[in-house]
Amino acid sequence: MSGTPLPGLLPLEVRDAVDGLAGARVLIVDDNRINRHLLLALLERGGITLIEQAEDGQDALALMERFKPDLVLLDLMMPQMDGFEMCRRLRADPRWKSLPVLVQSSLSRTEDRARAFAAGATDYVTKPINAVELLARVRIQLRKRAMLRDLEQYHSRTESELELARAMQARMLPGSDRLAELEAATGIAVQAHFAPSSELGGDFWGIERLPDGRVAVYLVDFSGHGVGAALNTFRLDAICRQIGCTDLTPAEFLEAVNRRLCGLLPSGQFATMLTGLIDPVAGEFHYASAGSTAPMVWHPGDEAPRLGDGSGLPLGLLPSVSYDARRLPMPPGARLFLYSDAAIEIPIEGGESHEVLDEYGLATLLALRLHEPDDAALLSGLLDDLTATGPIDDDLTALLLTRQR
Repeated sequence: MSGTPLPGLLPLEVRDAVDGLAGARVLIVDDNRINRHLLLALLERGGITLIEQAEDGQDALALMERFKPDLVLLDLMMPQMDGFEMCRRLRADPRWKSLPVLVQSSLSRTEDRARAFAAGATDYVTKPINAVELLARVRIQLRKRAMLRDLEQYHSRTESELELARAMQARMLPGSDRLAELEAATGIAVQAHFAPSSELGGDFWGIERLPDGRVAVYLVDFSGHGVGAALNTFRLDAICRQIGCTDLTPAEFLEAVNRRLCGLLPSGQFATMLTGLIDPVAGEFHYASAGSTAPMVWHPGDEAPRLGDGSGLPLGLLPSVSYDARRLPMPPGARLFLYSDAAIEIPIEGGESHEVLDEYGLATLLALRLHEPDDAALLSGLLDDLTATGPIDDDLTALLLTRQR
């Protein structure tokens, strides 16, 4: 009968390739020459041909770097260095920490097995060797080794790609040189903190000096975090750059962003966003909010910050949404504090069930720090207070903008 043969009837070399054993390297460590030759014959019969031999632990360790085995077949009772000591030395070396070590020994007591596993053995068979059992255990350990290597390579590749994405996300945020230029030109000093809760975050922010002297600022917080939320930040950053904010009010800007974003986000995903203009001539902060946190402004001489209104429908839910124009006074010396909701959703340790910090709790913490003249020290101290309040389980962005003149 023609057709594809059953897996059990495949030629041996084909089965090895399917099992991931082709090219597997095995190091036999045994002081008995007859035992070594027996193991060599068994392995070759099983289709494993890349084999090295060592007479004791010292000889084997000297071969490790050159041969780089995928499995060690190890006897325990040997001169110079026994199998127990060799196992301990292998596990002390990070390169061989996960290398399978299959012990084959005449020691059959429970305490001997326990001692071998404590030294770092992966598996254990007793002599006299059962050929079928030994080959089965060798194959199992080599398959596990191959799968672990694939997993490590995947992890390494993923880490490299995540590092590239982190770098791209970091480039989206204003750098220190740009903030220094902004401060010199406008008198608006900015201290910023951005900390994703995982490898990538769903928060981002931007700030820009407009030709008429006003300063535009926005802060975005996407639902969720991680890779999915980070991809959405790239989408929204591109939308913001395409629209621009020179000729639009904050409310009009939000409406334009929302219309474009609704066609891009998968169902159930959304973003909160606050965008505003600091107008030095009028001494005001004009802003609009799409379900963002309440902005806080502190005036010189005040004992506590003033809370704005962060209400509004989040972006990406309905294409036809209007947003309200709002304003807060911002005279010279005023400080404006913007933040993502991670700062107000911190569970209060020792508080009632489901009790979180909330905006008024955050305003209280901020009020205790407003006497600090140095902006960097103020923001750093406030972040310490938040960390002491409870665990922060979401992306956290915090901006402190001070009007120096």
